[in-house]
Amino acid sequence: MIFMDQFVISPSSGVPIYKQLLSQIERMILNGYFAQGDSLPSVRQVATDLDINPMTVSKAYGLLEERGYVERLRGKGMIVAKRDEEVSEKEKLTMLNTMIKDLISEAQLVGVSEQQLLAMFVEQASDNTDVESQNTQGKES
Repeated sequence: MIFMDQFVISPSSGVPIYKQLLSQIERMILNGYFAQGDSLPSVRQVATDLDINPMTVSKAYGLLEERGYVERLRGKGMIVAKRDEEVSEKEKLTMLNTMIKDLISEAQLVGVSEQQLLAMFVEQASDNTDVESQNTQGKES
């Protein structure tokens, strides 16, 4: 079951709410946070909990169904569909590529050069690697 505190909806972001919901659920499915057969909450529940229009939730769910992420089961609502792992891996890379392109565009808008952005990326990746190795060492102790 998906809990509403997992979603971050920002009405003032400029990104339509249905797209925010859609991309967050897509990511959660691709990352394995939600497994095949997991039920999504009802349209009414999501709309009420997030204080958004039910049609907005319905639109996001419909697009998820079109893209093969979820399927509608009569009497059970929407569940996470079975996905081919190779296809899922390609979708992850496509999603990350889109996010990278968006980041580059945002960086250009605020005057950050490609070199600065690349340096920031390398620094963050290095910091993340350090944290991961500390976590791994802590688990082995």
